[in-house]
Amino acid sequence: MENSTLFLIQSPYYNTDKIWIELAQMAHLHDTIVVMGDGLLLLTKKIVDLYPNLYCLSNEQNLLGDEIKSEVKIIEYAEFADLVLQFKRCISLK
Repeated sequence: MENSTLFLIQSPYYNTDKIWIELAQMAHLHDTIVVMGDGLLLLTKKIVDLYPNLYCLSNEQNLLGDEIKSEVKIIEYAEFADLVLQFKRCISLK
């Protein structure tokens, strides 16, 4: 993943809208985004349509809305670790 960036979205619920706005200013179509915790509660179809490389940890998939569950890639912790190791740049938004 030479030229792409890994974004980790780990914001508390009250700050998630702000984080999605920040992400829109930084992320590109080819970037990978892992959404964790409360960030999943405000994940919309519009965001999913913008970023095709969206991931969620398997133990948090119950936080996803039914309309987007099939469009977010669900990964285990070991897969998450492998994914992180593929990137030279990682940005955590909290």
